[in-house]
Amino acid sequence: MTEYLDKRNNFISVYFFIGITIFFAFLLEVFVSNFFELSVYLPLTLMVLIYWNMALPKNIGLIWAMIFGFCLDINQDILLGSHVILFLFISYFIQRYFHRLRALYTIQQSLFVAIIVLIYQIFLIFFLSEFSDTVTIELVLMTVMAALIWPIIFGILRQLRIKFVQSN
Repeated sequence: MTEYLDKRNNFISVYFFIGITIFFAFLLEVFVSNFFELSVYLPLTLMVLIYWNMALPKNIGLIWAMIFGFCLDINQDILLGSHVILFLFISYFIQRYFHRLRALYTIQQSLFVAIIVLIYQIFLIFFLSEFSDTVTIELVLMTVMAALIWPIIFGILRQLRIKFVQSN
């Protein structure tokens, strides 16, 4: 009985910790997107979701993708469900191939994340129906920034996971 309660409490604490990190990334993304007023922004929430889907695919579930997808839709005043659909699809894809993605070197993971971010941003541009030369420049810039920032996000979240989360 005690073992069952320990596993249950561990699951709740892991689930809560994942939610806190995604929430922090969401707040940072909203702050940065409101501060710079760009058409395309750095998708920190997506990148944190990618990390957790690779690191603990059994613990993250798809609920976090739905919750924060709706939050981003509401914050950015775009078609409700746009982020949700993209987050769910990307989360499913990452969870499906997490063994292969974990085996990649950090540079390879950065390129993979950059491709995912590029596809994600292109779909959002189509949802927003805003395509111009400046959007293309911002799209390339944010894709490169996502590739450069991925090792930092990966390292920080990995250290936090090792320090605070006990794997099952």
